[in-house]
Amino acid sequence: MSKFYTDSMFGKLSRFLRFLGFDTLYRREQTVDEMLEESKQNNRVVISSSKNVIQLCEKNKIQYIYLTSAEISEQLKSIKDKFNLNVIYPPTNIRCSMCNGSLTKRNKNEVIDRILEGTAQNYEEFWECDSCSKIFWLGSHWEDIKKTIAEL
Repeated sequence: MSKFYTDSMFGKLSRFLRFLGFDTLYRREQTVDEMLEESKQNNRVVISSSKNVIQLCEKNKIQYIYLTSAEISEQLKSIKDKFNLNVIYPPTNIRCSMCNGSLTKRNKNEVIDRILEGTAQNYEEFWECDSCSKIFWLGSHWEDIKKTIAEL
């Protein structure tokens, strides 16, 4: 499975790739050099819309994809097509959209004190991030995710 490192202008794309189960780092405070070094050392594909970053990838023999579209569905389609990714709904290996950590399924009783009452009343399935402990459930935003995936 492909691993990615998205440049700083692709926060939403990073979250979507994580939703789809792809190990994806997002450059926030890291320098370009740090992003490139991590990508080279750990076989990550750099995703950028910066010609300078792409030139550095070429120079350092780092796999990359150059994206020019601002539309998330077009970005995902370009990545899917270039790397022949199997994008399915519902995803089978969702990652934490905040920190990229792995998620572990939790019983509602295990997280009841960490979720809102309305969430507890309306949802039965929950996951916890093994890294940052954030709790997730398949809320109403999943309809938007499902629609975006269907466009691929």
